[in-house]
Amino acid sequence: MKNLNGAFNTPAIVISRKKYKLYSVFTFITPSLGIIRASLPHKRLQSMRNSSYLRPFSAMYITVVPDGEYVNVTQIDGSYVVESLDTNLENIAYAAVASELIQELFALYDADRNVFDVVVNYSKSIRQRNVRLGTIMLGWQLLSLAGVVPKAHYFMNRQNTDNFWRELYTVTQMGVSPSVKKALPILLSFQWGDELQMEFSGSLWTELEKLLYAYASHEIGEPLNSVIFLNTMIK
Repeated sequence: MKNLNGAFNTPAIVISRKKYKLYSVFTFITPSLGIIRASLPHKRLQSMRNSSYLRPFSAMYITVVPDGEYVNVTQIDGSYVVESLDTNLENIAYAAVASELIQELFALYDADRNVFDVVVNYSKSIRQRNVRLGTIMLGWQLLSLAGVVPKAHYFMNRQNTDNFWRELYTVTQMGVSPSVKKALPILLSFQWGDELQMEFSGSLWTELEKLLYAYASHEIGEPLNSVIFLNTMIK
């Protein structure tokens, strides 16, 4: 991130857009500022250069000026957009789950480069790969980065993870299969490399997904609105 006479130029991923009558509030994640929000009038968006990049999980460089709780975006230099989220409603719903998890688990301006890097890797991955599976992987990794799920090496070394498995069962009231216990550390340590594939069965992905939503909702303290919408859509 570069400081340019009070303005900051930083890489950013768009996390969400909330539309109002005259303006939209955009949420970004950045490596050095963490999660930030900007309010942009719709009239300004119509003339702002590269505003077409302001779409969920698109990547860009933005120049921002701190302005109280929000920031003022003065310039956008787009890197790429995630076209898989343009028309596929199921993909859009899963991206909304990812967005809500990021915003619920991490506070504004609480910068963590590891969180930013994982979100960047997710945004790159879902340009070509399955958005649902990417969202499940991202969700578990975010829970680990937030400190509510043990790190991968604890599972691999069998260090004090029995309490977690007991808590997961107690919270979700779902049976935790041996396959999940084997898969979770693999998923948590996944590096999002282009050459890697996750060789999990469809039923295992479904089990991981259900456990993720139930456990995340418990840790956040309320149901995830995006998951409620997702469940109504795919039934």
